[in-house]
Amino acid sequence: MTNLLVVFIYAVLVAIVALTILFAYIRDRNKLVTKYLIRLCIITIGWQVFAALHFFVNDEAFSLWAFDAKLVFVAFAPVQLLLLSYKFYSAKSSRRITQLFGVLSVLPIITSVLALTSPFHRLLRAELFFVQFVPLRILHNVRGPWFWVHSFYSYIMMLSSIFTILYYHTKLPRGFRVPSMLVAIGSAIALFSNIFVVFTSFSQNIDLTLVGLSIALVITYAGITISDESSLLVQAFDNIFSYLEDYIFIFNNKRIIVEMNPAARSWMELLGIREHIMSFDDLLQSLVLNTTDISRVFGTGEQDFHLMIDQQVSHYNLNERPITDQSGRKIGTFAIFTDITRYRLLIERIEESAGIDPLTNLGNRRSYELALKSLDEPSSLPFSVILGDVNGLKFVNDSMGHASGDNLLKTIAQILSDACPYGMHAYRIGGDEFVVLMPNTSTAQAAVYVAAIRLVVAEKNKGETPFKISVALGIATKDNEDQDILECIAIADKNMYLDKENDRRTR
Repeated sequence: MTNLLVVFIYAVLVAIVALTILFAYIRDRNKLVTKYLIRLCIITIGWQVFAALHFFVNDEAFSLWAFDAKLVFVAFAPVQLLLLSYKFYSAKSSRRITQLFGVLSVLPIITSVLALTSPFHRLLRAELFFVQFVPLRILHNVRGPWFWVHSFYSYIMMLSSIFTILYYHTKLPRGFRVPSMLVAIGSAIALFSNIFVVFTSFSQNIDLTLVGLSIALVITYAGITISDESSLLVQAFDNIFSYLEDYIFIFNNKRIIVEMNPAARSWMELLGIREHIMSFDDLLQSLVLNTTDISRVFGTGEQDFHLMIDQQVSHYNLNERPITDQSGRKIGTFAIFTDITRYRLLIERIEESAGIDPLTNLGNRRSYELALKSLDEPSSLPFSVILGDVNGLKFVNDSMGHASGDNLLKTIAQILSDACPYGMHAYRIGGDEFVVLMPNTSTAQAAVYVAAIRLVVAEKNKGETPFKISVALGIATKDNEDQDILECIAIADKNMYLDKENDRRTR
């Protein structure tokens, strides 16, 4: 091997890296990571040029200086490799990256100054002279103390680059792992080729670190150029997470929140919950303080929250699902709060138009008014009306929750419905108000029905019930056509309140 052959090899490496720059600029210049790749390529070309000058020039002093001067580029290459690795996984431009580059460049700047002034000190080379100048230059090289400082720092940068790649690589979807693996291989080649050169007695004729870095750049560019579709996936996932109107929380196996989307942050501010709450269970506890009720959909991992926001009740569905790795091991959980208020309102409107009360499945006020109008005719006489009002509903709601209050209403509705004679119907016409329309039924017959209801209520209260079942009932009957049905209903309402007063005195 001769000096000219070595120069030719370095010229080939320059051409390879230069072509990498050309292709990267033509095809991928719009990618932010390409800028960092081109910077590293330029640094590598500078390194290659000075390495070639060492073998090309005939002046021994200048040749020795060129050998050390290439460290100007060697010093900055690991820092740029680290930034390139980071930017490969992050498409966002950040002032912090610029600041980080400035901090990480302090030690390389010192190395560059020492490299350019190497003839005047022994910090980089304790001993450096030619054993042979032609036909192939062979050096006697004893490295100085600062060289080892520079080498240690370079290894830290390259290891950090590899750790960065490994850290992000495990979090990527499968479609992005092939280009990521190419970047990892490129960084590993650059690292291990340098370790081989520094810690072995391999000849310095060809700088294997430089060869390894040149190969690493080509492989890294291959990873960048095939990452278009995968990058699209990553950006799509990021955008979906950022712009979904649902409130998304991600937490680890200790149920500590590690991330939430912007919609979730805004929602927490609206509810007055401070973001420093890191436990998802603490978040749920804070929601309990704002809620009118929580109902669980058993066996589905879902809960419905009915939160009081700005004096209005808003409805949210919570769905928790595990996050697993490729082996099926659970590594965390994501939770989605979906605002279902408009769907609840829509369902209520549909049910209202259908004449059904959604809670009790009895007729609603609309169907009651239509039935009253159609039954108010001579063929229905005598026409009895029974009004009912649930006793103690507010106490149950306040002390046991609205879910218990709803259960009390459903229990009363079922009792009224079961005791209804054939052809007669019960209706829920308000929050705790019920009515039973009984055409062709006298007052005495209606009283029998009321007695049957009271008997069922008494039997149910003998069992283990979480709340006392009690309903006030009032009867009125329209016996002739001259009577106004609304006046009868007013009488039934008055009788119902007399019954409620009797129940209150008894309790």
